[in-house]
Amino acid sequence: MANNEKEIWRAHPEYEGIEVSTFGNVRSLDKVVPCRGNGTRLVKGRILKQASNGHGYLQVNVKIDGKFINKSVHRLVARTFILNPDNLLEINHKDCDKTNNSVDNLEWVTHEENIAYRDKLGHTARNNAPKSPVFAVNLSTLEVSRLPSRMEAGRSLGVFYQSINKVIKGRIKQTGGYWFKEDDDKADDAIKRKLHTLQSQALGL
Repeated sequence: MANNEKEIWRAHPEYEGIEVSTFGNVRSLDKVVPCRGNGTRLVKGRILKQASNGHGYLQVNVKIDGKFINKSVHRLVARTFILNPDNLLEINHKDCDKTNNSVDNLEWVTHEENIAYRDKLGHTARNNAPKSPVFAVNLSTLEVSRLPSRMEAGRSLGVFYQSINKVIKGRIKQTGGYWFKEDDDKADDAIKRKLHTLQSQALGL
């Protein structure tokens, strides 16, 4: 069930030293810095940890002009990948999930359009969001849990809804120590294969 969609990375057009991906990830780049005394050393780049800004949006701490500043992930993604010829100032999450910063979920809008979308479509979009049950396999204990929806799985297990989607679509292998499978007619076989693979790995087979 692997998804062939490839994660694309691109340098941010304004902030040096970071790249942004179509999946909504942000990473720093390798850089050479001077050592105390003589010589230099290489500081390896890494994917930056994302955290909530307290209002449901995700942010990362990036170094700009020598200072670390929190920047909204959705704005970094939109600025990097989505053309904005009309210089619109706001960004809409099409599925009303503020943590889903995949490029195909974002669009530049006016303030009025943003409000109208939330008021008229936001409630419907949230109610129509995928609510089919999902199975979560704990990769440490091999315990299998069934949860009523992806949103509930995220809340119960402490992982991002966006990351659960990526696991189910085959974009990433696991998140938060769990592997997920949607509850459909292929779920039983998929879970059995997954458990067999995990057990074999544990035994070194």
